[in-house]
Amino acid sequence: MNANHALQIDIVASEDLDESLRNELLALCSAAYEEDFSPFLDLLHPATHLLGRIDGELISHAAWVERELRAGTGGALRTAYVEAVATLPAHQGRGYASELLRSIPPLLGDYAIAALSPSADAYYRRLGWELWLGPLSYVDRDGTEIPTPGEEVMIHRLPHTPPSLDLHAPLSTDWRPGDVW
Repeated sequence: MNANHALQIDIVASEDLDESLRNELLALCSAAYEEDFSPFLDLLHPATHLLGRIDGELISHAAWVERELRAGTGGALRTAYVEAVATLPAHQGRGYASELLRSIPPLLGDYAIAALSPSADAYYRRLGWELWLGPLSYVDRDGTEIPTPGEEVMIHRLPHTPPSLDLHAPLSTDWRPGDVW
């Protein structure tokens, strides 16, 4: 990370995003993903946003939404599903997103696991995330289980992660608009 500038991290619930902050967040994520992020931000609700600032400028973001994942025949796992990890292009490669990601697990209280769909699993692996090795699926609105063989999910173990959690077991979630995983 750039030693000359300390990253200030603010934690904001989605319902507390005023128009100005929402516009800042949209500009950051749109620049980082090189597309209009508006439809995706609308799906991140309710969410908890981590906003990384340098000298007052919003330069990095990560958020989590609560989801239910089911591993094998075990019960539902209350999951903090991490989304929209982004850094302004001019600030990428300096460790700011990594700092935000390291800040998330201590904030997750009684969640069983954190999970995400990785863009680059080696990046997340070095931050303590583990690739899910079993088959993935989602349950459609009509109750049909739909396999998602082309998807990847990583998890981060937390203090309330069941010790018997098997990364080779099937993992499923419920359908949602946008990207299921």
